[in-house]
Amino acid sequence: MRKRLKPLWRCPKCGEWFVTENMWHSCGKYSLETLFAKTEPHVFKLFKKFSRMVRACGPVRMIPQKTRVVFQVRVRFAGCYPRKSYLICSLGLPRKFNSPRFVKIEEYTQQFVGHQFRVTSESDLDDEVQGWLREAYRVGEQQGLTK
Repeated sequence: MRKRLKPLWRCPKCGEWFVTENMWHSCGKYSLETLFAKTEPHVFKLFKKFSRMVRACGPVRMIPQKTRVVFQVRVRFAGCYPRKSYLICSLGLPRKFNSPRFVKIEEYTQQFVGHQFRVTSESDLDDEVQGWLREAYRVGEQQGLTK
């Protein structure tokens, strides 16, 4: 039998959705144009490919923020930090994945382990990354919490 998840809470000031009421955040509306304004043109192309790969996993909300853009189903499970000539992409995965491609790994909970990797060319966004995104999408759905 599946446990029902609580409905998401919507911030009355900024309209963003969260899994818990009054979750701390900084209200604000940002744009992709502003976020990528100081990057080289190919960085936005890398982001667009990453975004297509995320959307191939299922319906998502894309939320530009001050320093990053994130993707959310119920929780935010993937994102990108634009740099001048590359992206740092982040994923919330259900366990620690061992790959030399990850430049940073942080365990937030047993079922949500943050992984970051650097993307400098479209070839960095390959089938392995698509597999990680599928796993991260399930984290975003909070699938592990519905059983």
